[in-house]
Amino acid sequence: MASKITFVLPTRDEEKTIGAVINELKTECAHNNLEIQQIIVADDSKDRTREIAKELGATIVIGGGQGLGQAVYRGLKASLRFEADVVVSLDTDGQVDLSELPRFVNPILKDRADLVVGSRFKDKGLVGYDYPFINRSGIRILVFILRKLTGLPLTDSHGGFRAMRSDVVKELELIGTHTYVQECVIDAVEKGFRVEEIASVWNKRNHGKSRIVRSIPKYVFYTLPILILRAGQHIRFLYPLGMFFIFLSLLDFVIVGFETSLNLREMFDRQSFHLILLLFMIGLNLFFFGFTIELLGNIKRKMSVRS
Repeated sequence: MASKITFVLPTRDEEKTIGAVINELKTECAHNNLEIQQIIVADDSKDRTREIAKELGATIVIGGGQGLGQAVYRGLKASLRFEADVVVSLDTDGQVDLSELPRFVNPILKDRADLVVGSRFKDKGLVGYDYPFINRSGIRILVFILRKLTGLPLTDSHGGFRAMRSDVVKELELIGTHTYVQECVIDAVEKGFRVEEIASVWNKRNHGKSRIVRSIPKYVFYTLPILILRAGQHIRFLYPLGMFFIFLSLLDFVIVGFETSLNLREMFDRQSFHLILLLFMIGLNLFFFGFTIELLGNIKRKMSVRS
């Protein structure tokens, strides 16, 4: 009996590649005794992507216009209706090598893993073009953070190919709009699922531009606050650090007040009083930055549950 696969394809203006991706998926599944339960296109396009996908039998889910992460999330949750053995999410820009599909699916079918993610850097020669040094440096930063948060020996931060059990999808919670790959791994680890990373080829993109962020360093800055939130580090560091700076400012105020007998004019004239204000403002900002991150995370989680 063929294993049933549901595919989730997030798209935005991919009319030049979506047809080839869907047709190649059908071919690969036929060659590998995999039954396509459904192909879901989570789409935010203004071109003919949606029309082409529909003509080829795909189910269309409106992406929501809030970034690729939201489109992926909606598509993954919609996949649960089809009760597949495995849910596969992949990029549709032509950079993924679809012949690798069995390598992503087999660890799940053989009960070795619950989530399989691809890595472009696990082995040499997997990236089919010259990858910019600054982009590679940004990925190293994200990989370092992911390793610390998950305890896994990961080598890539956002490969374009992922396969998972429906249970992983059912329990999945996402907060960010650019961090769905990283959050998917973190979320799975937090909930006790087995995660396996495998080497995966990454081809040169021949049409369009990246839908994530064109600059990986900029992408890192989009990603870091969400990873801090998912790790709970805002509670561990930002709150205490904020209170520490506020304490230092109050301590300095007491010292200056004691030395000047609380003479306000003399206190203001002192350079150290400026330091008091600076310390206090740094502490207040750190504290409320942590508070804001926590508040936004709670709001996003509630919205995710409702959707």
